[in-house]
Amino acid sequence: MALVNNPVMGINLRQNKNSKNAGYGKYYPEVDMQKTLTIRGFAQHLIDHGSKYKRGDIENMLSMVTECLPELVAQGIPVQLGELGIFRPTCEAKASVENIAAMEGLNPNEVVKAIHIRFIPNQSKLDNLAGPAFKDQCSLELRNIIDTEKVVIDGKNKTVTTLLPIATAVARLKSGTEGNGGSTSDPGDGPTNDDAGDGPVNP
Repeated sequence: MALVNNPVMGINLRQNKNSKNAGYGKYYPEVDMQKTLTIRGFAQHLIDHGSKYKRGDIENMLSMVTECLPELVAQGIPVQLGELGIFRPTCEAKASVENIAAMEGLNPNEVVKAIHIRFIPNQSKLDNLAGPAFKDQCSLELRNIIDTEKVVIDGKNKTVTTLLPIATAVARLKSGTEGNGGSTSDPGDGPTNDDAGDGPVNP
């Protein structure tokens, strides 16, 4: 992977198709998600940035991090990775405890539904990676109108993502030939709408 000197984050716009929502018909931004980088790809990226270590050594170290970090967090120990941020456990409740008397002999599994690993980005003045501050470190570029629909292909249900360049959509609107045509792709590591960021994403 080539070294990127001026990284740009693409922003796509997705139309709200929920007729019961106040934002129906409007378009909301989401990240133009690229292919997920594997540990090997990340190791190569570090080498491209001038790391003196061999790729195999970097891969082994990263693999150890992925094994040891959950082990520590599972003991209630938050792990801070330098200026990146902190990985910490949080508890999701399944039920409440009525009073102190009910605590006698209580099995925590009866009140805990799940334990999540949460990432808290660094929010120091010099290395603030939280929401609005991190946005200021990103160079944003409008790219596509994104649409996702479920279709049947060869008897199988699939989700197809359609990307229409925003510049093309605007040109079609001005010329009176507005349409939905755009490139399509099967779902993979590309655009998804599974996670909500700090702002509205296809509410």
